[in-house]
Amino acid sequence: MRVLLVGNHWTQGPGGAETVLVLTAELLRAAGHEVVPFAVAEERTLPTPVRSSLPVAAGAGARTRFGEAWAGVWSPSAYRALARVVDEVRPDVAHVHHVFERLTLSVLDALQRRGVPTVMTLHDYKPVCPDFRLFTEGAPCTRCLSGGYWQVVRHRCLEGSRWRSVAAAVDAYAARARGVYDRVDRFVAPSAFLRDRVVEGGLPAERVEVLPNPVVAAPSPRLAPGDPPAVLYASRLVAEKGVDTLLDAAAALPAGARVRLAGSGRLARAVRARVAAECLPVDVLGPLPPDRVAAELRVAAVAVLPALWWENCPMAVLEAAAQGVPVVASAVGGVPELVDDGTTGLLVPPGDTAALSGALTRLLSDPAEAGRLGRAGWARVRSRHDPTAHVAALQEVYRRLAW
Repeated sequence: MRVLLVGNHWTQGPGGAETVLVLTAELLRAAGHEVVPFAVAEERTLPTPVRSSLPVAAGAGARTRFGEAWAGVWSPSAYRALARVVDEVRPDVAHVHHVFERLTLSVLDALQRRGVPTVMTLHDYKPVCPDFRLFTEGAPCTRCLSGGYWQVVRHRCLEGSRWRSVAAAVDAYAARARGVYDRVDRFVAPSAFLRDRVVEGGLPAERVEVLPNPVVAAPSPRLAPGDPPAVLYASRLVAEKGVDTLLDAAAALPAGARVRLAGSGRLARAVRARVAAECLPVDVLGPLPPDRVAAELRVAAVAVLPALWWENCPMAVLEAAAQGVPVVASAVGGVPELVDDGTTGLLVPPGDTAALSGALTRLLSDPAEAGRLGRAGWARVRSRHDPTAHVAALQEVYRRLAW
């Protein structure tokens, strides 16, 4: 089967959507399928047979924030480029991942007008929330699930930007009026929590299937953490991930323990400034390639994800468990579907600094318990997030649509 994989970035990380896209390609190729990736053209773009046909990101040439915001609604260049690729490649099925703001929903129009069966993996809540996250003003939000997308303008949900918020709201109303998501034959939700929210927001339940993200587990769980003990945070440095809560908790950790932050994002400069000003036991590593993240995990005592928003199926949790590292995470969104509290990791209330520092201290102070939780987490991902089972399920979805 010839599979057209469509996503904003065809690169090695650092985001979860990119990680899943690249792994999906590897799994499909190993299963004997022909895979053709399509994404925006970037310096770090991985090899693809249609490299010369890739478009630039929507808004790349815009001179103002206003122009950039509106360009991210619908991209003529992405539409034309994908239409040419479809005519050239003749795919049996298209598997669309995160395409918003860069490739834009224009790719769904191109696929529909050429009759290509389409599967879409949902990495966030964008089809029912113009802000992607169901999160605003520091807390989860469901205002847009009833279709009142004007709320995103009222609350300036897109990083406080008026124009981005207006453009996102218009895009959401237009997508609903044009029935854009009616053109997707099957949605893949990596968590039951996300499935329930998008169905609540209007997607038809019969076209949304739950299929958790896959992860490649290490041959065996790591034996022991490094010294001094480290807490690894490997995700974006943004407010909804609870970075400030983690910095608050860092000051209360046992003497000698350090928090290591691997990632980039809007808060990167503010995080570095706060760490320096308060002399926190925190190392800001910046964005790391996947192999470096795996190396950091193998020596970490604990991995942490103190999210405030409703995470879907975060790879930060799965990749830690795949190395046998216990996870302390917020009990939000789809996270409780990945972490069995007290068995494979520890769950804490979002935004609760005392609970977060207490859970981290508990595992830092008790290597035996940390090791037990880590081994249980490793066994869990091997059984529930096995790549072979994942690709078999995907192939079944493809077959139902293409044949």
